[in-house]
Amino acid sequence: MEGERLIFVGDLTPYRQSLSGGRRRQYRRLLEQADRYAAMDLPAQPPKESTTYMGIAIVNLALAYRLSGTERYLADARRFMETVLSYEAWGNAHLVNVDLSASWILFGLSLGYDWLKPFLSPEERRRVAEKLLRHARIMLRYRRETYGQGWSTNFLQNHNWINMTGLAAAGYALRDQWPEAEDFVREAREDLQRVFPLLAEDGSNYEGVTYWRYGGMWLFVYAHLLKVQEGTDYFQTSPYLRNTFYYRLYQSSGDLRCQMNYGDCHDRHSSHSACVYYKVAAEYGDGYAQRLGNLVTGEFLMEEARESKVKPGILPEAAFEFLWYDPSVEERDLAQLPLERYFPDLGLLSIRDGWGREAKALSIKCAPPGGHRQWERGWEIFRREGIRMLSLGHHHPDNLSYLFVRGGEYFTCEDGYNRNLMPDHHNVLLVDGAYTDARDVNDVYMASVRARLEREGAAFSPAAYEGHVSALEIRDGLVLYRGETAGVYPAELKMREVSRLLVTDRLGFWILVDVLSGDEPHIFSAICNTDRKGRLGEDGCVYPMETGAIRCRVFSDRPFRQRQYGQEVVSVMTSQEPDKVCRTALETLRTDSAGPERTQVFFQCFTFEGAGTRLDAQGRCLRVEHGGRSLCVQVGRWDARAGRTPISVSAERGESLRFEV
Repeated sequence: MEGERLIFVGDLTPYRQSLSGGRRRQYRRLLEQADRYAAMDLPAQPPKESTTYMGIAIVNLALAYRLSGTERYLADARRFMETVLSYEAWGNAHLVNVDLSASWILFGLSLGYDWLKPFLSPEERRRVAEKLLRHARIMLRYRRETYGQGWSTNFLQNHNWINMTGLAAAGYALRDQWPEAEDFVREAREDLQRVFPLLAEDGSNYEGVTYWRYGGMWLFVYAHLLKVQEGTDYFQTSPYLRNTFYYRLYQSSGDLRCQMNYGDCHDRHSSHSACVYYKVAAEYGDGYAQRLGNLVTGEFLMEEARESKVKPGILPEAAFEFLWYDPSVEERDLAQLPLERYFPDLGLLSIRDGWGREAKALSIKCAPPGGHRQWERGWEIFRREGIRMLSLGHHHPDNLSYLFVRGGEYFTCEDGYNRNLMPDHHNVLLVDGAYTDARDVNDVYMASVRARLEREGAAFSPAAYEGHVSALEIRDGLVLYRGETAGVYPAELKMREVSRLLVTDRLGFWILVDVLSGDEPHIFSAICNTDRKGRLGEDGCVYPMETGAIRCRVFSDRPFRQRQYGQEVVSVMTSQEPDKVCRTALETLRTDSAGPERTQVFFQCFTFEGAGTRLDAQGRCLRVEHGGRSLCVQVGRWDARAGRTPISVSAERGESLRFEV
């Protein structure tokens, strides 16, 4: 219809003109997704499961109809709309009508109402508008009543972004009929005006890449909605939106199919979002994002859809892919990118040895809970306004934890989705078996903070309860990364240093130099969780991998012992579906002090079969020979003025290479 402007789209004419040209592949995918809904049975009664899929189905079907004119798409859109209209409540078991199921439906029904309005009867339009108004009022009222706690002011949590975007869409759909709809638009705008400046400028996301995809996608949805409706362009003003693609890219497995699963990750596939890649490509002319988007839709799409446990999944993002794809952006070869990228907000370092499908990839991280920006600004906002912004349930206690994968084969691993976090679920350092004040709970960091506040009161210092990266050097293929996290351990342990230095030369090997020092004797432990169980012997632990065996050898300046055990992490993914659980198996190699020590150094050395790496350790000195380079790692003694133990790394021949960290 000439001159018609649709919510979230604007003028549909340019899109129609590209159906057989630049967007033909995305158009075909949209129609394939719309066809899937024909076979989908919709429950007559509200189901005891997430209904997010119903909202996005309306979006796909409405767009497919407006582009193709195919009547069955209109009929199916009506069927989904009638179903959600018939439900008294949107959602099940937890925060009914005021959380994710409700907001996904609110968003989808709002767009469907606007896009299909000319094709609905007056009675249908009335019923939809009244339903939207009812649920938007409920959402707005809940936010105002709970302001200061919960998702209403968890400004860096996915529930806030999704719920407020749903409210905004309803406001735009109803503003011509109902004056109060401006309240919905304004409330969302004011909320997101606080959100975007708080986001990490390096594009990292403390909830991990699975929630980056599930919740972080909605930052792009809202930014696009606001740009189309009001001309406000966060894509040009938000460093987070500009940089976050690279956070996702560099947290990919070697073959790019899966991800480094820090935080709550339901599986290793639920992290690709081709629509976001396309939006980044379109907004910034980014050919690397265009390349990954095409790779996902061309190769990884059905595997991602099949293996992902996060619903509604990648397939229903078809409408966003179509609208956000810009055919004028040319792909760029990922091999042109650096092999290392550092994200300072999370203290996250990602390293690769190439961009081929058999590439090695390693990540390590160390930062305050939720990242520097959230942690610092969250406490400022709490003290100034009394708002409890910090909610870190999806952020695991994983300072100094590391992940390694070669191609698509994982060696070290994380615990996945977990509501009962335990100290040895991560590749970290333990003191008397402890890592944080709290354990066996969901939000370990904030539960620990609450325990400290009870003990310390006003004397509690957030700055003292955090990890940080104290050194980062990248030169001639050599990477040195050192993180410090003593402040996170229970205060009664009186730890003055818990640090880890990563040393690697183009991922031909990697070494972890772990320094633990306290005022009192403790049993220190280094945890290594892997997918496969290794063969533990006198010459280390050998892991038989399909991509080539990996050997882990541990040296120490003090006696130690090692043991192996298996762990299974089982967690309910959503309270709406308590019968569905996520299971992760961990094979744990634990290295413990042989007896209580005040200080101890562990050298954990990981080498590859056939690489010819030679190791020699004497006390606090480790020598490594690999690929013609000879390195000496020397650990000093505690320096009270520096607040840590000095470590030197130097080349012993052929190079003038020396670092003090």
